Amino acid sequence: MDSHDRALPASVDAGTHAKLGRAFTAQSDLVPLYLLRYDRENTRRAYAKDLETFFGCETVTLEMAASVTFTDVNEALQTLESDGKSPATQRRFLASLRGFFGWLAALGFIDLNPADRHLVRRIPKTSDADQLVTVLTREQAARMLGAIDMTKPSGARNFALVTTLLHCVLRRSEASDMDVEDIGMAGEHTILRLKRAKGGANQTVKVPDHVAGVLRDFIRSSGYHSGPVWRSLSTNHSHGKRLSGSAIYKIVRSLGRQAGIQERVGAHTLRHTGCTLAIEGGASLQQVQAHARHKNIETTMRYVHQRDRLANSAADFIDL
Repeated sequence: MDSHDRALPASVDAGTHAKLGRAFTAQSDLVPLYLLRYDRENTRRAYAKDLETFFGCETVTLEMAASVTFTDVNEALQTLESDGKSPATQRRFLASLRGFFGWLAALGFIDLNPADRHLVRRIPKTSDADQLVTVLTREQAARMLGAIDMTKPSGARNFALVTTLLHCVLRRSEASDMDVEDIGMAGEHTILRLKRAKGGANQTVKVPDHVAGVLRDFIRSSGYHSGPVWRSLSTNHSHGKRLSGSAIYKIVRSLGRQAGIQERVGAHTLRHTGCTLAIEGGASLQQVQAHARHKNIETTMRYVHQRDRLANSAADFIDL
């Protein structure tokens, strides 16, 4: 064996060495190689952050990873809970570790996944039906659109962006990824093709006629005939570049404040609002599930549960 082979963990046999060649050494940074599994930038960023938090550094080597035990994972989860992190954050953190160590086990670098579900603490589950989501009323949504200053260079962009988010119920990452070429026709209907949507599959969303008109007018006036639909209008080096998901969140958040809406409003708020308004307008649960691209009907049901639970609560019958 050469010096590189001697540096690898003892659990890696000669056959694995031969298959992997010199791709890995004890000093290889495993995180970028692991993240090649994922095509969505948001996923890569979140998992990289979780691994950095767990290991306490950006570079994770084989030697470091092979020394981790299930006790280390449980202690990290306990710290997250003590710090007041939500169960959702804890579950994502555990998913990051479980996927990373599962990848190492598949490569033969470790024999046991220290984040295996049989070895780590149980994270409390929360029912989607019990989680309150911020939903704007029809009046609030209209007020938000009305608060956009159309005399500013960003006015037409922001109006088209909010209109699209509300009616196409897009996630902010999906909106960020939108290119002019993704807008097309299927028969007489305008559609938006979503690349790298949640779940990894390409998906299609119908764009209502009036929204398609707003989008096309904006694209025509912007002068861009290809590439990103939503671009930065800042005067710095980012001018003309694609708006990130974070930038879209900040735009929507700012518009919510300008409209005098007290709740924190983000791109996902508009997604929740679009789904709820569709149900209130008479759309079936199956129609909303398909339009929002929910994998499970239970996810769609939470909008009905929340509306009915608050509208028909026993609290309204308590009279002192």
